[in-house]
Amino acid sequence: MIKFFRHIRQQLIQENKMGKYFKYAVGEIVLVVIGILIALQINNWNEGNKDKKQEQVYLKNLKDDLKGIIESYNTANIVEDIILNQSSDIIRHYDLNQGFYNMDSILPKINDLTVRWGVIASPTTLVEMINSGQTKLIRNTNLRKDLVAFNEQLQLWSTNTINNNTNLVDNMIVPEIMKLGTLSLKGYSDEMEAIFNNYSYSKFIHSTDTSLSTISLDQLNKPEQKLNIINLINYRHTIASLQKGVNNSIINRVNELLKSVETELNND
Repeated sequence: MIKFFRHIRQQLIQENKMGKYFKYAVGEIVLVVIGILIALQINNWNEGNKDKKQEQVYLKNLKDDLKGIIESYNTANIVEDIILNQSSDIIRHYDLNQGFYNMDSILPKINDLTVRWGVIASPTTLVEMINSGQTKLIRNTNLRKDLVAFNEQLQLWSTNTINNNTNLVDNMIVPEIMKLGTLSLKGYSDEMEAIFNNYSYSKFIHSTDTSLSTISLDQLNKPEQKLNIINLINYRHTIASLQKGVNNSIINRVNELLKSVETELNND
């Protein structure tokens, strides 16, 4: 093709048809420019098509990540519900018996109050996209902004949960309950052990020394200790209630994002 065009130019020069030569040269330049523009357009189309395919991959992975986060926080809520129910049962039992008596069914519920559930749920795909600058592939601007904002919120919520678990449960409540020795006597409730069995292979051991039970109940029923334990139980109930509220906020937010992601997937 190039030789063909060159031959035409040479022929026009030889025939001294300079006017036609210049017109032809301009036309040839226009054709070259048009060819370049078409090539660029094709390249842009190919790049855009590739970006769309990559966006679909990211959105599908985001969908899976978001579903995993909901599942993790639903499990956390099961634990919080156990603690809420146990603490309420302990207070009712205490009032009914006018003290910590007839405690065989209640001791495991007291022990359950030492449990706190830390959710390890990260939007792995979103973090990867943010770190690599690939969030720009999400064409829906509002969804892109919402996802980035959610990642920041989730980090804040997770940090607060860890701090609350450490400072309010581990450091304040667990030591006081451990002093009572109830954990070695009865262990955890069946509901709580079922949660443990789903996520670990922990085996719990208990002492058969019946005298320890008497010592534990004597400690529980000391006037100053009764006040302390009732306060701790009420406080543990409050912590669980607040944590469940946070968990539900996260679940609701993730459900909103999940709907937006699914909409984007269906649009393509």
